[in-house]
Amino acid sequence: MILNRVIGSVEVFAMRRAAFRASATSAIYRIIRGTSTMTDTILVQQRAVTGSNVAKLRREGVLPATVYGRGLPAVTVQMPYADARDLMNDRGLNTLFQLSVEGESETRPVVVRQMSQHPVTRRLEHLEFYQVDLARPIESDVIVELTGEAPAVSRFGGMVVQVVETLKVSALPGDLPERLDVPLQALSTLESKMSVRDLVPPHGVTILSNPSQLVVQIERTRASASAAATAAPAAAAAPARKK
Repeated sequence: MILNRVIGSVEVFAMRRAAFRASATSAIYRIIRGTSTMTDTILVQQRAVTGSNVAKLRREGVLPATVYGRGLPAVTVQMPYADARDLMNDRGLNTLFQLSVEGESETRPVVVRQMSQHPVTRRLEHLEFYQVDLARPIESDVIVELTGEAPAVSRFGGMVVQVVETLKVSALPGDLPERLDVPLQALSTLESKMSVRDLVPPHGVTILSNPSQLVVQIERTRASASAAATAAPAAAAAPARKK
């Protein structure tokens, strides 16, 4: 999924396709925060209600969810909506924690692999907990987060365009990042760009996306063209003054 994010010198304008907003990677959206009481272990109950009857659960403030894993049978569970909201606000996707399923004697190490939200209200509608093997790397799509300011914006009036919203990575469950930070300080000239091969992932993380995949670039604007036109005569006059 390719999206463009245009960043000016002050404001950030994000364009996200509706399909992406409804996808599992839409954790960029922050659910309205309540009072957080998150611990290292999240409690859920086994769920017998399925199909169209799940809508009644949601109206009663209960969120349906599923627990699954490599070679493991899926288990349908449920939890209070407020707990699920706090979980996503505090931990987001890909963060490792322990899940305690009512009736089971041992907790499960899991990450939230996917979440579904209502397309209009953006309320959570479903979570998918993925049970991990702590010694086995897992793959996941991770959000790309632009950080800092690009010198080309303030110097030349350029425009930062983010080309991809997520990248696929591999890491042990305990090392899997919630996002990949991409510093913009290296984008100092017009038409400068950064590809996957230019990124430095956190320790223990491997980026699996194509190394040539463009991540972010500086594009020219009318303001940058005007700045370049003004700078050219000044640059040409500098040697003459030295004489």
